[in-house]
Amino acid sequence: MRSSDFPSPTLRALAPDLWEAELHLQEGMHLRMRMTVVRRANGALWLHSPIRIDEALAGELAALGEVRDILASNRFHRRFAASAKQRYPGAKLWAAPGLAQKKPQIPFDATLGEDTDWGGELQGLFLAGAPAWSEHVFFHPASRTLICTDLVFNIRDESHGLTRFMYRAFGMWRRFGPNRLWRWLPKDRAALAASLERMLAWDIRRVVMAHGDPVELEGPAQLRAALTRLLPGPAAAGRGGA
Repeated sequence: MRSSDFPSPTLRALAPDLWEAELHLQEGMHLRMRMTVVRRANGALWLHSPIRIDEALAGELAALGEVRDILASNRFHRRFAASAKQRYPGAKLWAAPGLAQKKPQIPFDATLGEDTDWGGELQGLFLAGAPAWSEHVFFHPASRTLICTDLVFNIRDESHGLTRFMYRAFGMWRRFGPNRLWRWLPKDRAALAASLERMLAWDIRRVVMAHGDPVELEGPAQLRAALTRLLPGPAAAGRGGA
């Protein structure tokens, strides 16, 4: 199946002022890529991990508000950043640390800081200790939603055999949690664990990621359990209870 055979991305509401849209790509493997959209109190739209935005999707976004911020929040999710900036030249295009240097041809306007936030409506956190990934995660307090890129995956369905094989190989098939690359990429596991503990202090009840289905958490312990392989033993011991 070619990419053109998949449905055009369309917005789906997850909570008040929170939407997602998923793009299906077929380039040898089948890849599902999710963009998350938050509407701020002033009506401005915040786009996380932009996908290809066609005229239909652009129309849906225009009906919600004006795009003001576009985020490429780790070093890998930059494919559609330049085209999103071209469509919305007045928006600020944010890069994960090191991404602007890695891809100088992309017209980034700013680099995400360690604790970049948007007036408390969105709180950001840099996951230290894994510079190859250089991932930021975000919390939308109004919907109690964690928005991440490649920290966790939750891929449940895939008809393409080679893609399923690769998902299994990387530990991403039908499980909610990090893939196996997170075992090797961290340079400072203590720093990463400390960042994750700060993230787990947020009152998270939903997780939206770039690859896989959003997760409605049964309780905070469910996310801690999903991240066990990235936490030291004492921290992981808190997996019981809701």
